[in-house]
Amino acid sequence: MKFRYTQPPPVGFQLAPMLDIVFLLLIFFVVTQTISLTEQDLKVKVPSAQHAEKKDSRAINEIIVNIHKDGTVTINQQTFSREELYNKLVNVAKLAPNQAIRIRGDADAPYQHIVDVMDTCLKANIWNMSFSTRKPKSQASTHQQNTPSGK
Repeated sequence: MKFRYTQPPPVGFQLAPMLDIVFLLLIFFVVTQTISLTEQDLKVKVPSAQHAEKKDSRAINEIIVNIHKDGTVTINQQTFSREELYNKLVNVAKLAPNQAIRIRGDADAPYQHIVDVMDTCLKANIWNMSFSTRKPKSQASTHQQNTPSGK
């Protein structure tokens, strides 16, 4: 019995699997960037300021603390009591001594709630705090709405 043994043709460099990996990595980085933008709680409406500046990028590893009207504090859509917030910030301060905190207080929240969060940050030895504001609506549109119509 005579066996015929043939070798398959040599396999060349496969480009398709490498392109698949590159596109998967690209999708991963785009999705993770989008997730980081959702840390801003849309229920919190920050107050307006004449000199509010829009920052395109956040500081690296900046923690965004959202303060709602009723005083609830959320970070990454997780609610914290004052004591839990203090414990979290103490642990963060141990890992990163110059940790940046962005406070997003609701415009209708009592100022005491914002001061309580600031005080908690200071007790946890975090001094690098900033506040989020937004630009006010254009003066022209509000002027037209408030002007009585002349007859």
